Amino acid sequence: MRTHAIFWPAAVAALGLAGCAPVDEPDPAPAAAATLPALSRAAEVIGAPKEAALPAGLEGRIDAALRQVGARDLLTTNSFWTVFHGILGLGPDTATLLDPQTGRRVNALEHIRRGGHVRGLQFLPTPHGLDVRTGPQFVGQGHQDQFVAEMAQWGLPADTPFRVGGKDYTFEDFVRHTQLRASVTAGQELSWALVVIAQYRGTDARWTNAAGEALCFDDLVRYELDQPMEGAACGGTHRLFGLTWAYHLHLRSGGAREGVWKDVAERLGQCRQTARRYQNRDGSFSTRYLAGPGDARDVQLRINTTGHVLEWLALALPDDELRAGWVQEAVGALALMILDSGRAAVEGGSLYHAAHGLHIYWTRAFGRPGPDEKTVLPQPP
Repeated sequence: MRTHAIFWPAAVAALGLAGCAPVDEPDPAPAAAATLPALSRAAEVIGAPKEAALPAGLEGRIDAALRQVGARDLLTTNSFWTVFHGILGLGPDTATLLDPQTGRRVNALEHIRRGGHVRGLQFLPTPHGLDVRTGPQFVGQGHQDQFVAEMAQWGLPADTPFRVGGKDYTFEDFVRHTQLRASVTAGQELSWALVVIAQYRGTDARWTNAAGEALCFDDLVRYELDQPMEGAACGGTHRLFGLTWAYHLHLRSGGAREGVWKDVAERLGQCRQTARRYQNRDGSFSTRYLAGPGDARDVQLRINTTGHVLEWLALALPDDELRAGWVQEAVGALALMILDSGRAAVEGGSLYHAAHGLHIYWTRAFGRPGPDEKTVLPQPP
């Protein structure tokens, strides 16, 4: 039994940085949550499925949590922001859209690729390819290159066709625009561009961007590494995820741990220690991400923060640490949060980043794809 996506009432406004939409100036908040900007009421939540018995064992709970996420309906009336997060969390072969008027379902990515209407979706032809409109908040994509990077994380082939404005393009057109727009002098947010360029051009890429700036991929890595964590999207977890994705590709392509890559490894190690230091007694991660200890009881916030931290850690941790007790406790805590949400609605960005993290963890820790989908990990182009 599936239920429809609905809007959460005003209580959702307490959730900080959920779904990682563009960060506006925070509303005044109690001192205990002063570092967490309030979530707009416009953010969409995903309705809950029928409750199921709680399974025993870590694998069983991850499986059940992912299946519960998959049982929550994405609708043709949901915003683009919600829909592409759904594709991230469920996988492009699995995520579907339900038309609440007709009851018909379509593959979400196929619908987008073929030019189907999605509220807030706008692909923009450019001299170099295709761009994706950013905003409005929680309607369009939240950050530069976000949609493209999230599709790249599922290994979308560069020759995948897209129909835009009656003309035929491919995913390569998005990749080319991402690469040629990227700049280390224009104040851009490059967390997502790192994933795209590393995945489709390699970490040894060199090019001249549209502004005439000569770049190598190391320049982008250094730029992101030098950006502050404070104020970054979702506590900096997306910045860490982009750096980690690029680092894995660098090593798997035969790259050495030297120069900027040595600095990346050190930063990732420091942040792993920080996440563990601020881990709560129930296994969840701090409700302040990596900024300090935090154990707020709001379940929406807990899914958001633990989900984002685990999504990054599931990719970043060395193989021999994936089954460490503290990591298994975090995975189990996140799965239980999702299962315990029962028939309650959960904000879409939080839910699907959490699901993506569980997919990555399952694949790495158990050596096989997660339920119903082939999870993609960084592989050289």
